[in-house]
Order: sequence, then C-alpha cells, then structure tokens
Amino acid sequence: MSVPESGSFLDDRILSERIRPGDPYRNYCWWPYEPPATGEGKLRASSLLWLAIQQMPEAEWLAETIETIRAGLGDFRSVYGVKQIDGQWSLEMYLYDYERQDRIVSVKRLESACQGQLQFPDTVGENIPYFMFSFDLNAAVAAANGNVDTVHVYVGNPGSTVSSGISYGFKNDPDATELENFYFFFDAQDREQIVDKVQCSAFLNEPNTLVETLLRRELMECQTVCLANKRTSNTVYFSGVNVRQLKFFLRWQNYPDVFQTFVAEHESDLDHLLYDVGVDYQIRSNEVHFVKSGIYGIV
Repeated sequence: MSVPESGSFLDDRILSERIRPGDPYRNYCWWPYEPPATGEGKLRASSLLWLAIQQMPEAEWLAETIETIRAGLGDFRSVYGVKQIDGQWSLEMYLYDYERQDRIVSVKRLESACQGQLQFPDTVGENIPYFMFSFDLNAAVAAANGNVDTVHVYVGNPGSTVSSGISYGFKNDPDATELENFYFFFDAQDREQIVDKVQCSAFLNEPNTLVETLLRRELMECQTVCLANKRTSNTVYFSGVNVRQLKFFLRWQNYPDVFQTFVAEHESDLDHLLYDVGVDYQIRSNEVHFVKSGIYGIV
C-alpha cells in the first residue's frame, strides 16, 4: 500500500487507524448503519481526514486539534467534513447530541475538554434545544490561537412532513446571530419529492437540466438525499454511497489527484464504509456552478 510521497508527519497515521471489533459505523448525522462488507482490520473513515489534512496549511496544528477533541470526547464522537472550495481544502467539525437540552456534548463542554486549544463564542444559550453544532478549523483559527469566530448551531423544524432542521450562526456579538440554512432529508427512493424540492428554489435554470446536473444517477442509489437552502447557494447531499460511488464523486468534482489515487489504490481497504458527500451550487447565467463540495465521516 502507498501514501503520497510527501514525507509528512501524517504519512503513517493515514494508514495506521484500522477497524477493531466493536467499532461503530455511523454516517454524517451520527446515525448508525450496517457496513456493506467485513471491516475488521481495514481503514477507518479517519484515513481520508488525515489524507486531506496532510495537504492543508497548518497541518500539524489541525492534527493536534483533532486529537485534542478526540481525547476530550472520545473516539467516533465527532464528524468531519473535508471540503474543496476553489481548489483549496477546508475542514469543518460537527458534534452531535440528540438529547438536546439534556445534552452532554455542548459548545461549553467541548471548550472545556479542549483545555484552551479552542475557544468559542459564548452567545449560544444553554436552553437552545440544539442537537448539533459545527465550526471551521483552518489556518485563520490556528493564527488566532484557536479562537473560533462562528459556531453553527442546528435545531429541529417541528411540523415539517420530512425530517428537517435549521442552522444559525453565533458570533461573540449577541446581535450578530443569523439564520444560515434550512435542510430537508428524503429517502433516496422518493425521487418525485426530491425533484420537486430541488425545483422549488430561487436558484433555478431550465428544470430538467438542473435535475440532470445535480441528481446524478451514479449517486442516487444511496440511502438518503438531503437538500439544503442556504443564503447564497443550495446544497445536495448524498448519504450512504459506497466506495465505487465515492470514486465517481471525486472525478465529478475534480478532487486532487493525490486524493483520487489514494481511494483507487485502497478501494479494497475502504469498501466496508458508506460515505456521505455533498455539493453546494449556484445558478449563474442560467448554468449550474459548483462552489463547494465535501466528504464526511466520523473520527
């Protein structure tokens, strides 16, 4: 097996974290799933996280911070999103606790567990019934000594006919809280509802072209499709795709060769996992433009 010939301190870590008996399988919503193949001894989902971090500025600080989060909350308790934006890597971390107000994993708990490695806005009220929060980790956060400018907080959407939620951004200024996105989950078999939702958008070109461009048949054989309405774009997430579909996604979204090569060479070591992938898009001059894409997993 091979890894990128970078000489990075992460080279060994990319291949060293492997599935052990009893390890959980969870998707990007921290929901459990049944693995499609035997996994013991094969790579964990974290291998793709370490591979992406290896290519990022402040890689050593990012790796140290991820390990601090894991030490504070435990293995498999966090979800990562490694993303491509204009050909550059970015990283977002997601922390779930579906007990809401009775939660154990909160913004304050994570800050305490990180022992100064990260600091978060103190404007997120403890009585807000959020079940997840997320934040970006990047060179700017590293340069600010771990000070996170914005924490994204997710709450439910009672009354919706499908599983859905709402995200708000919190900063240190209590008057700067703002609505960020609505998202809706559909069974991937409910294609008619998914198409209707995609077409109910301010970001719309010729309907058939939009659907064909976004709802790729190579990815629609998955478990769930999530559609999000954001301030300046919309998003489509495909949850529960296999490693062959992941390879298609990487080609479709023009991921760096080093990432595509790694997945292709290690396909048999990654075939026990299901993956969650997504694209943000805008409509410009009546054409679909992808502005961000992401791959998600637990760590």
